[in-house]
Amino acid sequence: PPDKGLVEGDRVRLSTEAARGGYLYVIDREQFSDGKSGDPYLIFPTTATRGGDNRVAAGRVVEIPAQDDAPPYFRLRRSRPDQTAEVLNIVVSAKPLEGLTIGDRPVRVPAAQLATWERSWGGPVGRLEMPGAIGQPWTKVEKDAGFDRQRSLSQDEPRPQTIFYRATSKADEPVMVKLTLRYDPK
Repeated sequence: PPDKGLVEGDRVRLSTEAARGGYLYVIDREQFSDGKSGDPYLIFPTTATRGGDNRVAAGRVVEIPAQDDAPPYFRLRRSRPDQTAEVLNIVVSAKPLEGLTIGDRPVRVPAAQLATWERSWGGPVGRLEMPGAIGQPWTKVEKDAGFDRQRSLSQDEPRPQTIFYRATSKADEPVMVKLTLRYDPK
């Protein structure tokens, strides 16, 4: 589950499916026990992940990192002993976001810019957990859909484990969902 405590060294890959077409962005920010946050970094897109292609379409699975990336996962590492979480801001925008330079490594995003985006595109987000989905293995259909960037999942195929939604969003406005990956306090 998304709120399960993670252990340093765990391998993580995000699998996303947007309800509408556009462009996907993931910004990571470290959170510390004193309540402070580290600098925000754009971790997707990068040219090292999916060749920088961050387009999404309804029903299409986008895996970050992709199955054919090397390695096909992120390995969790605390930057400091008092780091308690990785906070991910996931944005889907109808148009590419202006002012972002995409390179082969994560790019620092000015904290003031992220704060503006959070005020403009953030807001209350609903969350649905699919009954019985937590802890289920990755199905062949899901794996195939993540690998084939042209394939869309149908309504009859496996549902996402967790669905985040924002009922008040408008079709032409970016949507931001904040996901916190907490480290196990042990």
